Amino acid sequence: MERTAALRLDAEWTRVRSGRAGVASAARERKLREVIAALTPHADTDPPLAARLGLRYTDLARHHFDAGRRTAALSAVREALRRCAGPAEEDPEHARWYAHALISHSLYLAEPLSDELGLPRYSFRQGGDRPPAADRADGCAALASTRRAIEVWERLDPRDPRNRQGLAQSHAFLGDRLEELGDPVEAAAWAVRSQREFHALPPDVGTPTTVRAAALEHLGDQLERRLRRCPFHGGLTRLHAEGLLPEQLLPLAVVAARVEGVEPEVIAAGLGLALSEVRRMLRARSWRAVWRFDTREEDGAPWTALAHPWRGTDAVTDLSAAAVAADLVDAFLNGPVRPPGAAQWRIAVWWEEEGHLDGSRFCVTHTASTGTATPDAVR
Repeated sequence: MERTAALRLDAEWTRVRSGRAGVASAARERKLREVIAALTPHADTDPPLAARLGLRYTDLARHHFDAGRRTAALSAVREALRRCAGPAEEDPEHARWYAHALISHSLYLAEPLSDELGLPRYSFRQGGDRPPAADRADGCAALASTRRAIEVWERLDPRDPRNRQGLAQSHAFLGDRLEELGDPVEAAAWAVRSQREFHALPPDVGTPTTVRAAALEHLGDQLERRLRRCPFHGGLTRLHAEGLLPEQLLPLAVVAARVEGVEPEVIAAGLGLALSEVRRMLRARSWRAVWRFDTREEDGAPWTALAHPWRGTDAVTDLSAAAVAADLVDAFLNGPVRPPGAAQWRIAVWWEEEGHLDGSRFCVTHTASTGTATPDAVR
């Protein structure tokens, strides 16, 4: 097919892709494959068409991924990267296409590390669940692909707002990949950097205000979640020392440290605050404790969750997760609903919402053989 005819087909696909043409999924894929077939004969000798072919392979990868075909999506996006890499060295627009393909590659690789809500599937707690080796390897490859995208954006002219926006977005994706691999501290750091870069973009960047506002809101939600998971020493203290703990989130950091069990005096010293200010923040801001007691008759039997009040939630002020658990255990052991002496039981306390045990802030199991309750983990 002649070059002009191939470009005409590509223009038709652009209209389909933008949604101006109502086309069913199967027809969209058929049309996209026609475009790819038309562009392919020119790709080896025509760099602009090679780059465009890479762009269409990226579209095909997205089509596969949206349909639940991750393996096919990865195959298509790898072909996109192969086609885009050369032209990216010669033209800024092609470089932007290449960077976007690298980000798509990272998203598809990392997919098993997130749950159905798009949140990290594993907390990487000591003794907790870990991703299968293959998924962990894909996660590391996703991280590497994201860093390659950042390198591409960094080589482009920073005076072009599109390049600055692309870099800010890639930094946000880098934080996502780091969180999925169990590093909430670095993930929080990159969320802060990305926030600052989005705020610094000029108003005429070409992105609608609503889109930028949505991106900043999403980053804010991610940052708050990550700060709740950051340890105090080497985590919150490190972010503070590096200027990556926003002032408006200091109360959250103070509460996070208290939930962990850090004393107010230590919090004040670690975050550069007056002790009186720390105490004021702890009085003014509560955290939502969520707890659940489970019981079972013997080792290996399934755990059964108890009903209210042994599964519930409450606002807590100036208490650690361990202290909340201690009060609940005392009520449990001395209350009328205590299970038989031979039964095993455990309690888990979460911050904000119930989830996997690995994600709890405190977990303790009663050992039937010794008749004592010993901590499984303190988060």
